[in-house]
Amino acid sequence: MKFTSHLFIFVTIFSGFWLDSLIAEFNIRTYIAALESLPYLVETSLGFLILCYWIYAIPEKIQSSAAFCYGLLVDLCFGSAIGFNMLFFSGISYVIHVYVFRFRIFSYLQLIIFFAGSSMFYVACKYLIFSPENYSYLLLLCSFLINGLLWLPIYFCMRSLRRSFL
Repeated sequence: MKFTSHLFIFVTIFSGFWLDSLIAEFNIRTYIAALESLPYLVETSLGFLILCYWIYAIPEKIQSSAAFCYGLLVDLCFGSAIGFNMLFFSGISYVIHVYVFRFRIFSYLQLIIFFAGSSMFYVACKYLIFSPENYSYLLLLCSFLINGLLWLPIYFCMRSLRRSFL
């Protein structure tokens, strides 16, 4: 795979994590300003879902080593602990590569459930490691629902980008 293709894929993953950080910043401001009695219930995983799409769509071109490098770059760019995203990107890459041909016969609903569940696991581990005092099952349920609703738009948007540019 060409370097420009890897760069394009990384830019889409980076933009997903950037949108995640903007959404989180907006939610924290709203929580502090107006909703102090309600818990913080919105956690999206756009960057993680975009990475899952790319591995699902072109598994022969994105190996686990590429996912490892994408995770390292995301860790460095967003200031998270070195190795957190590398670990999860490599792990989800391995799982998708093992079951990619089974996923191809799944319906959209089954894909939504799998990828929303994997993003929920990502959010759960992120909260358990970085802020265990804010860990909430309600947060995980809302994360599952929101990421499930986001999967189809991400899927069709990334598919149109893949057909146009790669």
